[in-house]
Amino acid sequence: MPESRSTGAAVDSLLNRHQVSADAVLAVLLLLPLGLVSWGLLQASDSPLPLRLLAGLCVLVLHGCVVARRLRPLAAYGLAAAVMLLLVALPPLHDPGGAYYPAVLLPSTLVFGLLLYTAAGRLGLLPGLVCLAVALAGVGLLLARLWNPASWGGSSGSSELAAWRIGLSAGLVAVTACLWSLGRLSRMRVLFLSELRAKAERAEADRAREREEAARSERDRISREMHDVVSHSLAVMVSQAEGGRLSAPDAPRAEVFATIAGVGREALRDMRGLLGVLRADGGTAPQPGLGDLPDLLGHVRDTGVRVAVHEIGDAHPLRPAADLTAYRVVQEGLTNVIKHAGATAAADLTLAWRPDGLHITITDDGDGPPAEGAGVGLTGMRERLGMVGGTLEAGRRTGAGFVLSATVPYEPRSLPSSGS
Repeated sequence: MPESRSTGAAVDSLLNRHQVSADAVLAVLLLLPLGLVSWGLLQASDSPLPLRLLAGLCVLVLHGCVVARRLRPLAAYGLAAAVMLLLVALPPLHDPGGAYYPAVLLPSTLVFGLLLYTAAGRLGLLPGLVCLAVALAGVGLLLARLWNPASWGGSSGSSELAAWRIGLSAGLVAVTACLWSLGRLSRMRVLFLSELRAKAERAEADRAREREEAARSERDRISREMHDVVSHSLAVMVSQAEGGRLSAPDAPRAEVFATIAGVGREALRDMRGLLGVLRADGGTAPQPGLGDLPDLLGHVRDTGVRVAVHEIGDAHPLRPAADLTAYRVVQEGLTNVIKHAGATAAADLTLAWRPDGLHITITDDGDGPPAEGAGVGLTGMRERLGMVGGTLEAGRRTGAGFVLSATVPYEPRSLPSSGS
């Protein structure tokens, strides 16, 4: 079923891209059965040659209007309506068998129904109603032309005449109304599908914009936090340099320490100025670390989530960037538990102090983030951990639940040497 739908959509797309070519092919296909029969009747007719030539020209124009029915629907319909009016007004045609029939009964006039359907489907409501009014007016003229069969050589029996008039009137009005209604229905379908595509495109654009904004916000936050960490390291460097200078003020290295302290103070001043610009609130509050976990766990438990904390091994001092990263990983992981597992979920937080670094594991009994939306938070955490040399793994647990595992190294990992 999906394959047939995709094939139909591909065919529709191809026909819409090549409207004139497709309609030209359709005109030829209609010309073969209808046009050839009409031309055969005209050739076999005993009517005057000018009458037959004029009727044949009308037939060609009707089939030609099919080529432009979607490119210029109003013009094609108007020209076809004028041609039909001319055919209604022409004298009856005469065949060798002695029968008479109006020229409007030639098979090619059926093409007008297709043009009415196309105009109703392609034009707006008001132009479409005008086209319907023109068609109904044409039906009235045709009924007047065919109302008395005796005037053009038909039977004039009383019982047959009543049935003829009732059937002809009901049939022509019903066919006209049905063709116009089907055209309007096709237009509503096209507009509905177009609106669905527009909504899908807007939704996709909104999702892409949200992902970009979330990623940019995360990068900005990491940038501000790294500025805090660098500022702290510069402050330590300045204090150590000042200590070295004061411990031996007369030593030759005292001038070197003074230069280091001066450069460090200038860098610290520039860093704090830049930090003030980056911070939305302009503040300089210290960044959190693992020492602030009790407050974070308290906020999480206030939402109804049950969090059990397990600590394995002896705590190891972390450098500021790693300490901040570990805190943010725990914060993001518990936030995902609240968002995706629900307020009644249960979570386990494990802090394992191992020789190679701090291993953080967060498990819960919920479904975890959806597959299409899991990239923003996890990508942000991977970027943050990558800046301190850490790693992150996350996915669904066997059975039910979600697990997040992160490694934060104690010391920055040195880059491999490029060789001599």
